[in-house]
Amino acid sequence: MNTSTRYRFAAVALIAVMALAVSVHSSSSASATTTTSHTAVHGTASVAYAGSLQLFAATVLGPKFKAATGDSFQGRGAGSSTLAAEILAKEISPGVFMSVGKKNIKKLWPAKRAKFVIQLATDPLVVAYNPRSKYASRFAAIADHKAPLSSLFKLLSTSGIRIGRTDPNADPQGVYFILMMELAKSTLHLSYDPATTALGVTKSSPFGKTSQMVDEDSLITDLQAGEFDASSAYLTQAVQYHLHYIALPKTLSFSVPSESSHYGTVSITLTGGTVDQGDLITLNITLVQPASAATAPSPANQASDNAFVAWVLSANGRTDLKNGGYLLTPPLYTGATSADTAAKTLPNNVLRAFTSAGGTTSAG
Repeated sequence: MNTSTRYRFAAVALIAVMALAVSVHSSSSASATTTTSHTAVHGTASVAYAGSLQLFAATVLGPKFKAATGDSFQGRGAGSSTLAAEILAKEISPGVFMSVGKKNIKKLWPAKRAKFVIQLATDPLVVAYNPRSKYASRFAAIADHKAPLSSLFKLLSTSGIRIGRTDPNADPQGVYFILMMELAKSTLHLSYDPATTALGVTKSSPFGKTSQMVDEDSLITDLQAGEFDASSAYLTQAVQYHLHYIALPKTLSFSVPSESSHYGTVSITLTGGTVDQGDLITLNITLVQPASAATAPSPANQASDNAFVAWVLSANGRTDLKNGGYLLTPPLYTGATSADTAAKTLPNNVLRAFTSAGGTTSAG
């Protein structure tokens, strides 16, 4: 397909302004060479990415990829669940999908819109806060371990406090924030349920207060603008946006593989009946298969899509992810079917990068 049918890069003016002030400690690798060479005919990589990647895509992923390959970058950021739904509805036709959580990529498998998922890293959940909030000193005391972590949930349950989060039906972070509250009750032996007292979650209102929910791509800017006293966030967002935040222990952060069984003790039933069980918060990537010949990318654009995935898996790409706050894991490949092996499914340059990064495979 031509450039006009591939959606345009979705960065807003505020992101562009913030990019001038953001330093994601990876600038030293900007001029480094990579092993993701491909055809000299440059195309455009079309990438749909989780909204939590909005700033990172604008300031690191896009510019670094272009510098390394000479290819262009177009993207759309939104909640991973929203992006999966848009792909399946044929509303967008990206060549690459970067998702928080594997579930949203796996949603594409029955429709044969993707053949694999590669896990790249984990991304701890944190609680961010506005340093100008009237509660800021109390949040800071918890962040500095001068007050117990249990006091965080008491504070978040305070009448009148403004909490920001995303809709769990549109974005995985919204799911994890509710599940974190549920884990906190049992893990910290609280006498109350913070999912109810802080978020308003009840049997009749399983997702809580809608007044707290905003789109993922505006959550952090709303927090910084003073719309909220505190909000959910990933560690990567806290690092990239220079947020004040409270780190959560491994039992609540959904980022430590050894705690996977513990995370799995909580779950939420989404609209439509889908059950989302607690799991690792992971960053994942796949190549999206076109819905039809009419929406298939041109050869140059397909090569750029492939090159983008290879670049993310390269040493320089992984270093940039690490500097952005991600906790790297060895790339983990899972095929949509047993026949979709890495050797058979991955383009040659992607397979080379995957292998060089110490990639492994999983059956499910």
